[in-house]
Amino acid sequence: MQRHSAPKATRNWWKWGFIALVAVLLVTTVTVGVKALMPTQVPSTAKVTKNTTNIDVSLNKKQVNALADYYVNKSLQNSAVKYRFQVTDHALISGSTKVLGANVNFVLLLKPTVLSSGDVQLKAEKLSVGALPVPISFVMGYIAKNYPLPNWVAMDTKQETITLHLTAIGNGKKLSFAAKKIDLSGAGKFVFQARIPKN
Repeated sequence: MQRHSAPKATRNWWKWGFIALVAVLLVTTVTVGVKALMPTQVPSTAKVTKNTTNIDVSLNKKQVNALADYYVNKSLQNSAVKYRFQVTDHALISGSTKVLGANVNFVLLLKPTVLSSGDVQLKAEKLSVGALPVPISFVMGYIAKNYPLPNWVAMDTKQETITLHLTAIGNGKKLSFAAKKIDLSGAGKFVFQARIPKN
């Protein structure tokens, strides 16, 4: 009597490969999302002491952009990522981020407000990342976690704000600044108070 062996079940490698790829993409997306939306620590604003010499400095947009380029380039030394902060009719941050492994250029438009402390708060108003529907809070969180920002810059992804703690730059011991006026119309007028500590 002749025995017939049962046919061996063949594995569908394409099916399992596709499922593995989907699983990796899901885990990566969730991990990046959780990391991006975690709050960043806000630095404490340095107290204004009376032991300073205060000088008002008035700048236009061109001068503010040159100053921003200096500080950003200084913070980007030995860093692979690049971004720019500029003022036009808005304040804006431009750069690139990775979405599912692909580099995506973005422009984040912000509205500046002078706070009573002399610091500046930037409220996100519009995000341009081509045709991708990426939330503002996601991109801000990604910037906060992956871009080298000065320690006096704090992001609140829930409120979609960036606070420039200008008064904390010198930590009360070195040159610091306080904003007094921001006018983005025309050539722009930005009035800052330079606070020079007395020795």
